[in-house]
Amino acid sequence: MDALDVEVAAEYLVIAATLLYLKSRSLLPAIPSDFLAEGEETPEEVEERLRRRLVVYSKYKGVARELRVRADDARAYLYRDGGDPSTDVVQRYRILPDKLAAALLAAVRSAKPEKRTIARDRFSMARQMEFVTRTVRERGNVEFRELCRDLDRSGIIATFLAILELIRQRRLAYVQSAPADPLRLLPFIPAEVHAN
Repeated sequence: MDALDVEVAAEYLVIAATLLYLKSRSLLPAIPSDFLAEGEETPEEVEERLRRRLVVYSKYKGVARELRVRADDARAYLYRDGGDPSTDVVQRYRILPDKLAAALLAAVRSAKPEKRTIARDRFSMARQMEFVTRTVRERGNVEFRELCRDLDRSGIIATFLAILELIRQRRLAYVQSAPADPLRLLPFIPAEVHAN
């Protein structure tokens, strides 16, 4: 780290010395070509060399700024291995619950009030639970997609929540061989019945 700082400081000193040289050349009268040493750069050549270095420096600075923005954006994402859906989510940064709650509260307080009309949902959890139970009892097993065939978004959500509640209450069983396969719903059979 110290070696890197020394290199940066040396680079800075070279650029500062070159700028001082150019400034002194511009303030003093031009040196006649007879007095210039063989192979010595003219002030115009030094200025052009410095200009090229500054252009390259500004390009590097712009690219570094863009990479910093991309890195900041990338820190906001959580990545999961695409091949195995059971892998744990890797947290790339620390979330403090108090700060998160304060940020949410500040955002809610600063939000502009909106006039909204709240419409009553057409679907209730109890009705959807009864609908799913009746359909599974009548057919023996049913695919989740079949239950949601003619429903809108709120109906699908209500049906899915009803299924989760029925599974939790052990009134419904499900089968899904792989994560992307269809979800099939079956009547729940207690373990005692399987043992007989």
